[in-house]
Amino acid sequence: LGYPAAYILSKMRASTARVVVMLFILPMWINVLVRTLATVALFDFLMLPLGEGALIFGMVYNFLPFMIYPIYNTMMKIDKSLIEAAQDLGCTPTRAFFTVELPEIVPGIISGLMLGFTMSLDDFVISHFVSSPTFQTLPLYVYNQTVHNVKFSMYALCTLIIRTILVLLIAVNLAGSKKKDRPRKQKRVKGAAAK
Repeated sequence: LGYPAAYILSKMRASTARVVVMLFILPMWINVLVRTLATVALFDFLMLPLGEGALIFGMVYNFLPFMIYPIYNTMMKIDKSLIEAAQDLGCTPTRAFFTVELPEIVPGIISGLMLGFTMSLDDFVISHFVSSPTFQTLPLYVYNQTVHNVKFSMYALCTLIIRTILVLLIAVNLAGSKKKDRPRKQKRVKGAAAK
């Protein structure tokens, strides 16, 4: 969902894109509890049961902007002449997308995935109000285990969550730094070849 929205934004005029981005930002100014209760009210109004579907809807509604913005920012930095050149050299639009455009927007996709994953991993409010009693997310499990006495398994689980997020962040940063180093090495090679 994040890529099509970012793609549409990137094709708009700058003034129109700014207005649409502002419309995406406006719900973020409202407290997450109010947004979650609005989701509950929406599902009650539509007479739909709360549960996994409502939880997914609530998570997507709350965290989709954090996927759109990084992709949109990377798409705006892509040199459009590269895509045109690929199509001029015989690539179909689909092949040009996968060989030229997709590798350029991968950092934005990874950033959005990391933001969405880390924010949804520990989101208690949406899970508490929107999920059904039969469905339990990790934050609800941790909360239920720590209501009376904190068990040692909770310390281990929290440590595991922190380590997982830390490893993912380090991997993303290393991948980003390698990508930044590649153009520098290519420039050095070209400069040495020219001499």
